[in-house]
Amino acid sequence: MPSLSKVIAIIAFLSFGILCSQAKQHPMEGLGESLFTTFKTNDFNAFYQHSIFSLNETTFQAFLKGLRNKSLREDLIAQHRIPFPPAVKTLDQKWYIAFKHNWREQWRHLVRNSSRDIMNQAFLPILNGAAEYDIQWKTTKLVASEILLPVTWTNVGFEIKGDQDLDAGPGNPRTLFLDRDCTYRLRLDELTYSKAFMIGLDKQDSEKAYDQGIIGNGSGEGEVLIRFGESTPNELHYFCPDQEGVGGNILIKNIDDTDKPNQRTDVLLTFSYGQPTRYYQIIIRDIVLTASGPLFCERPEWIGVVNKPLGISGEVSR
Repeated sequence: MPSLSKVIAIIAFLSFGILCSQAKQHPMEGLGESLFTTFKTNDFNAFYQHSIFSLNETTFQAFLKGLRNKSLREDLIAQHRIPFPPAVKTLDQKWYIAFKHNWREQWRHLVRNSSRDIMNQAFLPILNGAAEYDIQWKTTKLVASEILLPVTWTNVGFEIKGDQDLDAGPGNPRTLFLDRDCTYRLRLDELTYSKAFMIGLDKQDSEKAYDQGIIGNGSGEGEVLIRFGESTPNELHYFCPDQEGVGGNILIKNIDDTDKPNQRTDVLLTFSYGQPTRYYQIIIRDIVLTASGPLFCERPEWIGVVNKPLGISGEVSR
């Protein structure tokens, strides 16, 4: 039986989620719900329109040019085969030249994938995965659309999936950007076992742990569920209370705040089916926010049946 404090934390988290559902929906959660509907209704055309492959040449150029993502910019700069002029030294200067010379090559690489390729490699595998469990999509219920953040342990401490901002210097490579009114599921792998993962107001002080909107704070394994709201401070910290210097900052942003990187984000869909109820999951890989809204860049992954996840309580959509 869970402790009273854990029960209170779960109830508070779920109540907070109900209040947030009445606010403006986060685009990542909305994309997850829309994609689930495409599987449920076998609507490949709608699925395709939510992918980066739906961009035309003009919209792709604008998307790539304005991309605020240090890792992706560095990847494109590395592909630039012509030596940069001696006066070109900064990342911005190199990006301007690399983009100008190479964006069409990236576009040609994208359009090599036909809509039939996308159907066969990204859409049908999800339907085929469900068919192996004899799932009838019409009676499935989506119960969660969440951003999934894998957490592992390296020789420098916790490592959480994320992309650096353009101005990220050597002192803050592990800064984590989280939005308000969006649910994040941090999945701690086996390397974090016995390494308590904690979020707080201080870089190291466990007495200043911040539990509002969090389930599983201080966990050393399993999952941590986060949903921050308007009352959440603009900056928090993640750390291990038993080992110094292994965490980083958390910057909490509003949905419409543009002062943050364009991150490649995974969305985890959890749905229920059958009697007795069983739970199944799908991961939508590498979603990036664009002027056209969030678009996914990699093929989704069928996970299959799972135990009832932490914090799951009810239906999100029909």
